[in-house]
Amino acid sequence: MHALKKVNGIWRGVYGYEPSELMPRHEPVPFTLTLKQGWFGHFTGSVTDDPIRGMPGTGAVDGYFSFPRIEFTKRMPVAYFTALDGRPISLREFLAEQGHALERDAPHQPIFYQGEFSNATHAQGTWIIRAGQLSLGDGRAVKFPETKGNWSIDAGAY
Repeated sequence: MHALKKVNGIWRGVYGYEPSELMPRHEPVPFTLTLKQGWFGHFTGSVTDDPIRGMPGTGAVDGYFSFPRIEFTKRMPVAYFTALDGRPISLREFLAEQGHALERDAPHQPIFYQGEFSNATHAQGTWIIRAGQLSLGDGRAVKFPETKGNWSIDAGAY
């Protein structure tokens, strides 16, 4: 097997959700990673989800790579989740629909990815958003359940 030395470049992939009580079925979401590797396996980059099924905006990625292992944290600028009708909705919009004002959009909770490369052009693994609460900055907080799923990427595919 050819060992990958760096993860620089464009990677295209898809992530899916593990079914839960709150979300029994969710379509997989295509995404694109643009990565730049630094010293000692550390890399940074950006991520964009499919504009129809994923979170709007461009997120930041920060992680480590040592073939075959890869792990990174994805941070999106605005907290989004999937409404019961399947559309992405920001936390701010959701709270407004419930009669609560939020002065500005809140950032999304960190999403932790880990996995392995099966060869130099393909990796797959799992992701998790840990249960917790997001502070709204005015003494209020919104609780979130743990959410998890799987993902895969391919070098320059699609």
